Amino acid sequence: MRRTVSLALVPVALAVAGCGGGATAARVAHHASSGVPLVRPGAIRSPKPGPDMDTNPANLASAVVTHAFGQLPQYIDDADFRLLPYDMFRVFEPGRSLTQTVRLTTPRTSLVLDTVVTSGLTTAEARQNAAAYSVAVTLDQRLVPRIGRYWLYYRNNGPLICRIYFPGDLGSLQMAVHSLVLLPLAPGLHQIRVTVVRRSPDSPPARLVTRYLLRVLARGPSAAERAIAPEEDGPKPPSGTPLTLLDPRT
Repeated sequence: MRRTVSLALVPVALAVAGCGGGATAARVAHHASSGVPLVRPGAIRSPKPGPDMDTNPANLASAVVTHAFGQLPQYIDDADFRLLPYDMFRVFEPGRSLTQTVRLTTPRTSLVLDTVVTSGLTTAEARQNAAAYSVAVTLDQRLVPRIGRYWLYYRNNGPLICRIYFPGDLGSLQMAVHSLVLLPLAPGLHQIRVTVVRRSPDSPPARLVTRYLLRVLARGPSAAERAIAPEEDGPKPPSGTPLTLLDPRT
């Protein structure tokens, strides 16, 4: 995916947005022994980096963050991927469970889902921030097993990121993003449920739930949807003119 974007992030906003943790093997075994159905093998793409820099998992995860700040459209790579919405500004409230519902109609194409995002000045700091959170994902009431394997750690200007440009010190920011790529779903209605729990010392757990209610069309991306995707070979923007990103709540 070749994307030309100059993105200015606010590190504090990323930290407030939350982070995720993986389910332990014991939890997965518990669900399996309890008869909870699991998502079928092959429904979610492997999180291991591949030979294509444009579509490696970290680059796709970074694209969702970029989209969340309004600097990429929802379709990328000739609409081979749709970036699902991620709210960078949701607030965790100790002792409360807050639910958000997102309704989408989409053609049959791969879906990129970031569940949690955090950052740090170092990889160790990003990992430490992420460790405070746990995440669970279900697809059509089927549990995604081995959820911890979808954690991605990368530097904004590192070798895993292709053609997304972060000006100044933001380029060296270390990211920890929990991200899944769902392969095209069957036509019809589907539900993705993401539950993120944050645990902090001396505070009760805080929970955010996001329900994605999807209507998947029987067709692939149209010409109009493909036209939304960024140009494949745009020039790198000047590093001295970053885009200004504002909190949409203000």
